[in-house]
Amino acid sequence: MPEPINYYLKHSFGMVDLVLADDRFIVNTQGSGLIDKLRTSDIPLSDLKNFCLVPTIGAQNIISRHGGEDAGFLYDRSYDSEFIFSYLDRGKLKKKRLFVNSQDDIFQTILETLQSERPEASLLDLEPAEAQRQIGVMAARKGVFIVVALLVGVPTLIVVISLIYMAATGFK
Repeated sequence: MPEPINYYLKHSFGMVDLVLADDRFIVNTQGSGLIDKLRTSDIPLSDLKNFCLVPTIGAQNIISRHGGEDAGFLYDRSYDSEFIFSYLDRGKLKKKRLFVNSQDDIFQTILETLQSERPEASLLDLEPAEAQRQIGVMAARKGVFIVVALLVGVPTLIVVISLIYMAATGFK
């Protein structure tokens, strides 16, 4: 690889900075919160196990809800996909998910280079669900369903238990 390839994206939840140089894949991420700090993963390409690109679902792009006449949600459209990959770090398998703009030419160059350098690690030709299964991560849609189920299910369970208890004790 002659010159390093650098992809940078700043979005509402933080930033992603990817550098593909020589035999290294350097991933810098930082959230946008007050206590979020810069996290760097310097990965030898030989330790990259799998990678895929998965379109985001609407819930992943929501920034906030706004009111007014056109009440609805505000969306961050600076990214449209998740770049998901797994790698070995000191003998342990780690997984990472990053929001990216899959239409960006520089990001496409990184994908093409990774695919040519590590063709056996590429899951780009698989359906997103199968690629995520092979990497060992949960699909975003499934995660949203679990969160909603917890947000609705736990309070409902508490109410049902309370009603049963009150009925059993004669509403005392």
